[in-house]
Amino acid sequence: MHLLSPEDIQDIFPLILENVPIGVAILDAELRQVCINSRHAALNNVSVAEHMGKKLEEYLPQAAAVIIPKLRFVLETGRPLLKQEIRGAVQGPDGQVLHRLASYFPWRNTEGAVRGVVAIIQDSTLDNVGEQLLQESQKKLLKVLDNLFSFVGVLELDGTLSEANQAPLTAAGITLADVRGKKFWDCYWWSYDAQVQEQLIDAIERCRLGETVRYDVPVRMRNDSRMWVDFMLAPLRDDKGNITHLIPSGMDITQRHQSEAALHQSEEKYLSVIESSGEAIITKSLDGIITSWNSAAVQLLGYSAEEAIGMPVTRLFPAGWLDDEVQIMQRIIVGDRIPTFETERIHKEGHIVQVAVTISPLRDKQGRVVGACKLARDITLQKRQVEALEHALEEKTALLHEVHHRVKNNLQIVSSLLNLQARKVSPEVMPAIAECQGRISAMALVHQLLYESDNLSSVNLADFLSRLIFLINMTYSVADTKTQLKFSGAVADITLDITKVIPFGLLINELVLNAIKHAFPNGGEGRIEVGLSRLPSQELQLLVRDNGCGLPVSFSWEKGTGLGSQLIPMFVNQLQGKLITESSSAGVCFKILINEDKAARGTHHEHRKHTDC
Repeated sequence: MHLLSPEDIQDIFPLILENVPIGVAILDAELRQVCINSRHAALNNVSVAEHMGKKLEEYLPQAAAVIIPKLRFVLETGRPLLKQEIRGAVQGPDGQVLHRLASYFPWRNTEGAVRGVVAIIQDSTLDNVGEQLLQESQKKLLKVLDNLFSFVGVLELDGTLSEANQAPLTAAGITLADVRGKKFWDCYWWSYDAQVQEQLIDAIERCRLGETVRYDVPVRMRNDSRMWVDFMLAPLRDDKGNITHLIPSGMDITQRHQSEAALHQSEEKYLSVIESSGEAIITKSLDGIITSWNSAAVQLLGYSAEEAIGMPVTRLFPAGWLDDEVQIMQRIIVGDRIPTFETERIHKEGHIVQVAVTISPLRDKQGRVVGACKLARDITLQKRQVEALEHALEEKTALLHEVHHRVKNNLQIVSSLLNLQARKVSPEVMPAIAECQGRISAMALVHQLLYESDNLSSVNLADFLSRLIFLINMTYSVADTKTQLKFSGAVADITLDITKVIPFGLLINELVLNAIKHAFPNGGEGRIEVGLSRLPSQELQLLVRDNGCGLPVSFSWEKGTGLGSQLIPMFVNQLQGKLITESSSAGVCFKILINEDKAARGTHHEHRKHTDC
């Protein structure tokens, strides 16, 4: 439809408005007067100037309540209202009550959207408005139709075209003479395709029988181009109800048709993706009725799409899961998405299928939740594999516990054999045997703790150190001397990998043994303390210190000849740690810094004189 500009209106209406014996006016979408002829103004008993730019209630308040609902109906629906009787709403100059016969037509823009209302008013109180004047006014109004882009024509009952407005003629590059008198289906717009012509012939036949026919169809335009139109064919009846003519009309919907075609193509791609998905995709309404069911769902649960669509989704649920479904739908209704969870569904054949399900709300174009979309995949095999792995892990754990138990027992047997051997050796050999027993006890303690623990990958160092110090006391009979061996404690959450616990225990054993043997040469009272902490750098710090005589000035680990001097650096190296030795006349402090994240490297030694540890 051609959008009438103010200039167009000024050109057209001077030709017709003041020369027709009926009232004509145009109102915009806000129901303000855009144009009005003198006849209409006179019928309202208000001047033309008092109408322009004003709403109906401003110049005709007594008629507003009756007329405005009719105008709004035309605006909102795009449908005309014909021969509406307006009784007693207007008074004439002499005070008499006037009756009106009004017809209201939609005023459309080029896109076909309604932008206002065209009102045609007759004074039905006057009996002298004859049929001839009405016909003349209709001829005048045809000039307005010629400025509309929408196709409007008149057909005889046999399908012959007798009239057509100018716009479709211009768009096709033809004149009225090219098509007037021809069968409508043989006209330029339709003659390019026999199937389109047959469809039009059928529509004309149906319309002759009183049916209004409407469908979308491509028509030929200038240079053999195509325009999609919303085509309608309606019967025209006389006062007696007899069909006298057929009225074809059409509106350009090319852009809409292209959008719909693109949407259809997008929907086909969407459906293709759903059908090719390896996961079952199921949609359902808010009342739990299945609305879609892809191929993967058929494979997963056995029902065909025809069987499943329209079926309550609860038919797939074991009895124990029905309450959960109610809670899930309560969350879906408010727009929540349900993360993946494991559940069970019933196969068509009756067996249980283990599935992992994700549920999301399904929304319409306005964003309202209208259902739910479920993604489901079969995890039956996965569950079986997990169960098999858990069973294997339980068996492996039990086996490892048994291994640690046997290793601990074997080490205790070795320690007992050394104890028996100690009874038959000379006194000077017995300290060496005791030292070996101490090392064996430290190793056996690790296996004892692993046997007692559920964690086979690491050992809690607080528990380990407290029990190790007790064993050292017992092995070397520290209680029989004036020396006190004390464990000052450790942070409870410090653990160490099992690959490092044995060198860690042996390191402490050697450091404490050296202090017992060398820190108090005169047998005086002494104190040996072991402590463990975590530094802000996340390194573990092991301290072994005494208040003995200190190390010789010339001492170095590289020059040491004793077994302990060789073992201690070796154990530090296995721990990937750093050894710091601080010695003074007040005693010796050994600091071992352990960082498990460091790469393996050689032992670092640092020996310095220090007054406090």
